[in-house]
Amino acid sequence: MRRLIVGIDIGGTKSAAVLADMSGEIIKRVSEPTRPSERDSAAVLKRLVEMAREVMEAGNAARDEVMGVGISCGGPLDSKTGVVYSPPNLPGWEATPVKQIVEDALCLPVRVENDANATALAEWRFGAGQGARNVVFLTMGTGIGGGLILDGRLYRGTNDLAGEIGHQTILMSGPLCGCGKRGCLEALASGPAIARLARDSMMYGRHKRVLAIAGGKPADITAAHVVQAAKEGDPFAVQVLEEAATYMGVGIANLIQILNPERVIIGTIAVHAGELVLGPIRRAVEEYAWERSRSVCEIVPAALGDRAQDLAAIALWLEE
Repeated sequence: MRRLIVGIDIGGTKSAAVLADMSGEIIKRVSEPTRPSERDSAAVLKRLVEMAREVMEAGNAARDEVMGVGISCGGPLDSKTGVVYSPPNLPGWEATPVKQIVEDALCLPVRVENDANATALAEWRFGAGQGARNVVFLTMGTGIGGGLILDGRLYRGTNDLAGEIGHQTILMSGPLCGCGKRGCLEALASGPAIARLARDSMMYGRHKRVLAIAGGKPADITAAHVVQAAKEGDPFAVQVLEEAATYMGVGIANLIQILNPERVIIGTIAVHAGELVLGPIRRAVEEYAWERSRSVCEIVPAALGDRAQDLAAIALWLEE
């Protein structure tokens, strides 16, 4: 008999449901944008339940073949109760009992996890973290989040707040972060931070290639434009990425000092920019982390790409 898992990824702009086996092979998948008329939690969850039923039916999954449902969602949330508390990308989801709602609808056991933690599990089991027991996973995109695999298990902390790596203070008088503090790693090295740094540095007159890629409008500059210009050899863009990546490296050096991991996995911008970002990160780690700690730690790009969110929800059922 097959052993199958249903995975659900809840996103602010799109969501997906998959049916997969224990090896992580995706048997069926459906994905839809979050409709403007379905922004409230009840409507979104109703549609996700329909999508879960759709993949089970399309995959000819018998009820006794499906072990359960894994749900990956933006936090904050309580992984034990499965209650989601007002994620920034899901406005209006105040104390939403996601686990209970989906369990009642599908009559299957459900596990709910923060999306960064779930992706850390996926990279550890299926991607760049395979074979390691102590792994730090970092997103480097719209925000900087993280997941910690310590001694072969996901570490959630006392109340599911472990892994908020982007909100360590790196520069006390630095720019204001969305969390309300100043000088957070996220305010210095995330995608929006890279775009802000490029705009702020335009006064020096070396920004023409980045500006051209952004259509001539400074307000439209994004990290993707900076990465593209840097790949084309533009010195200004290379310097912007180097500054942001150096801050990222300082943050990672702190993690290496505290956690002594054997692998740090970085997703999103680090994957797209490659050594333009990874190089400065490694140089900063070499400067700011003890040699004995850094010498046993690899810093590598994430490996799963577009498969990450599908496998994140699946990995929740493979944790134990």
